[in-house]
Amino acid sequence: MKSSEARSGDTGDAANTLSGVDRTIRVLKAVEAAGATNLADIARRSGLNEATALRYLNSLTNLGFVERFDSTQYRLGWEVFRLGQSAISGRVPREAVRPTMEGLLLEFNETVNFAMIKGDSVVIIDVLESRRGVKKANVVGQHDPWHASALGKCLLASMSDAEWRNIVGTAPLPAFTSRTITAVDELADEIARTRDRGYAIDDEEADEELCCVAAAVPAGPGQTPEYALSVSFVTHRLAPDILAHAGQRVKEAAAQIGAKLR
Repeated sequence: MKSSEARSGDTGDAANTLSGVDRTIRVLKAVEAAGATNLADIARRSGLNEATALRYLNSLTNLGFVERFDSTQYRLGWEVFRLGQSAISGRVPREAVRPTMEGLLLEFNETVNFAMIKGDSVVIIDVLESRRGVKKANVVGQHDPWHASALGKCLLASMSDAEWRNIVGTAPLPAFTSRTITAVDELADEIARTRDRGYAIDDEEADEELCCVAAAVPAGPGQTPEYALSVSFVTHRLAPDILAHAGQRVKEAAAQIGAKLR
């Protein structure tokens, strides 16, 4: 009897633990999605009542994963950033990437981004921001659209046609601006142009007044690239001759990083 009760208790404890982990993640994702918000919004986004959400927020705040400010507002805390940076450094040696990114920042004084394929998404894993007052503001952990970002398109172009079509599907693609490519056949033409150039262009397709050039980081023989490098420009600062030059420079910089990573 005691053995049976122990087993039953163990199962209950495991279920409670898993439930607690699930709620913790839901609260963190709710805070992340909102950016900065209040208890009621977090409870709604996480599907929890306010008392339960507050209990988890208090624990996460004490541990540094959530920060409370202005008495009633919450945002992600420093511990989330620290863990994210640790995860990134474990995947890609920063010393192999940062010097090249810094060179592009010095040359163009525009935001430089480094991204990777994670699951079915393009995720930015490092950013060097422009020192200009008006600039493209990206954040580590940001997901870029495959079809509307230069990072996404250069990675799609590095895949076989079957692979990239499997990722984007056959339905009309979501529009972010009036310039977004929403038809798969048009995207196929853009991918062909990207392959010919060796770099991708986002011409105000993800955000208005913003243009970006990106190149996939070459992988080893027989391997599909999983990283990409880009420079984001405010459109009014980007002349046509600068665009072509920037694309070539990003392509060369991506090749430099690829040689270090192999």
